[in-house]
Amino acid sequence: MTKTPLAERLTGIIGPAVRTLGVELWGVEFASAGSRMVVRVYIDAPATTGPAEPPMQTEGEGEAGLDGQEQRTGVTIAMCAKVSRHLGTVLEAEDAVPGAYVLEVSSPGLERRFFNTEQLEAYIGHTVDVRLHQPQDGRRHLRGILAEVGADAFVVDENDVRIRIMWPHVKIAHLVHEFPGAAA
Repeated sequence: MTKTPLAERLTGIIGPAVRTLGVELWGVEFASAGSRMVVRVYIDAPATTGPAEPPMQTEGEGEAGLDGQEQRTGVTIAMCAKVSRHLGTVLEAEDAVPGAYVLEVSSPGLERRFFNTEQLEAYIGHTVDVRLHQPQDGRRHLRGILAEVGADAFVVDENDVRIRIMWPHVKIAHLVHEFPGAAA
């Protein structure tokens, strides 16, 4: 998956801007809404170790974990609103987006889209859904267990068949949420 020059520029501006608010940039994508561009910014709460709370977490949010266990506490609507206001100011000051646009800020969600292979590493052993730009072995759509992750490729185990996928060939990849206790 390659980034456009605009995506590269915005990532360079948005990443540091959201870190000042105690969250991480997960990714940036674009869509259209009539004559306006939609800039979607996905943020995530930073991983924490043990039961400590991240800077923006409020009482009652997040999940308690075992000491030493890395966990993510989630993103709230209040966090998204705060980041949206901040980014609106930053993007206008930088004149970073050409023309009229709509800014959307949200969590990557349960079925989070992956924007790079580094994001995949935390999800080894989970089910992923991958769509490719061009067919690989006659297929453009793969769904299976994420088995391995490298710098520019990853391996999906689809019914005991391991398929190596080069990251630049990926059109979109996302996590498949499986509800606990649901029948397979």
